[in-house]
Amino acid sequence: MRLHPADVAREIKNFAFFSSFSEDLLLQVSTMMVGKSFKKGEFILRQGQPNQSLYFIRSGKVEIILSGEVVATLDHIGEVLGEMSVISENPATTSVRAAEDVECFSVKAEDFAHVHPKDKDHFNALLYRLYSSILVERLIKTNEKARLFEIANRELQRVQADLQEVGDKQVLLVESDKKQQVIARMAVGGTGVRLDIANNKDEAESFIQAKKYDAILCEEAFLDILVQSFQNKISPHLVLLTNQNVTDNLQTVKGLPFVDNIMSRDPEDRSFTVRSLLTTMTKVLNQNIFGIEKYLSWGADVQLKSVKCSKERDSLKDEMVAHFKVSGIRASILDRVYLVAEEMLMNAIYDAPTDGKGQALFNHLPRKTEVNLQKSQESMLRYAFDGTMIALSVEDPFGALTKEIIIQYLESCYHGKAGSLNANKGGAGRGLHQIIENSDLTIFNVKKGVKTEVISLFNLESGRKEHRPSFHYFFV
Repeated sequence: MRLHPADVAREIKNFAFFSSFSEDLLLQVSTMMVGKSFKKGEFILRQGQPNQSLYFIRSGKVEIILSGEVVATLDHIGEVLGEMSVISENPATTSVRAAEDVECFSVKAEDFAHVHPKDKDHFNALLYRLYSSILVERLIKTNEKARLFEIANRELQRVQADLQEVGDKQVLLVESDKKQQVIARMAVGGTGVRLDIANNKDEAESFIQAKKYDAILCEEAFLDILVQSFQNKISPHLVLLTNQNVTDNLQTVKGLPFVDNIMSRDPEDRSFTVRSLLTTMTKVLNQNIFGIEKYLSWGADVQLKSVKCSKERDSLKDEMVAHFKVSGIRASILDRVYLVAEEMLMNAIYDAPTDGKGQALFNHLPRKTEVNLQKSQESMLRYAFDGTMIALSVEDPFGALTKEIIIQYLESCYHGKAGSLNANKGGAGRGLHQIIENSDLTIFNVKKGVKTEVISLFNLESGRKEHRPSFHYFFV
């Protein structure tokens, strides 16, 4: 049902585009507005096709697509779409697709000619000013993306250089997705690593029958290949490549106790996947798995603090948050960082310390009981911000965390049985679950009996898409 122009005027008055319009002009523009609906997956604009309409989001979310890749999502009420093709009078430079059901207003630019003559000059002046503001805003965003691209490109080259240092290595990737194959080739190109890619089980079996590999990376659709590789000792390093669904991953990983390395992937984030893949291969081939620096841009200022006792937890967290506030990071993100830091510190103080026989020292204690760690028991808190990513880690000198503990605790929490494994312990058993759910990516690095490091990453760009926490782990 078409809205009355007065109702449209009241609604668009709250849109940023029309915030400087008078009531009379709003009413005139509202008569030109047409309500339109788009189902999830429908295209509002298509790259390369003519467009002479402006679209204003009323509800829902859209994806901006360039050459087949999703480069941004928009869901703010009043967000304008199609303005670049209207201003330039050229075909649309990107496609716009409904990421969910979308309601919007549409107005043809040619209809603006119907504004009352007495308001024409004022209206045109407003319109040109708005167009100029939009162009400036888009230019600023483009410049920022260019800056981030340069940073990412520099970091990619740095990680590739790190991979070159491992020498002549042979790696097998078992992957059916062509896009992921391209990402893998991009990652190892120029590093000296020789990469074989198997598209299916038959090709993979042919490869592993013919040669041995320094590492085998296998997507979860071909788990039999990992089993065969382990049984026949084809490679010392097996890596399971998973999706981002934590509960699905738990079931998969539970059935592969011999796999020491897992890496989840986001198919929509090619840049981060390339970097994660490079970092994963470098860690696995070098057997140097520790350090938050591996996930940050070069030059990030990493803060290092000793964790000596339970009563210092609050001061450590407060100091960390104050450090990040200087960079203007949103409070909602800092709340998540604070919560994760609390869980990490609790684990480091109460759960990690063990005696010479591997028996836990403090995890039977209520978490309000004060604990003072000896020098040899102290953990290290590290945190840094590189402009796009916050990294936080706590490292303990015990290496007592196991794959079984990670899986059992997460399984109990995701199945609504949190605390069921903690009958004789002082905590509720929700720590690992809270860490993963409040981070964008959690990495567990463990050298048995020597060191455990838990890293949490918070991507400041991830606020524009659905939050999908995931985890990696590496055991040596």
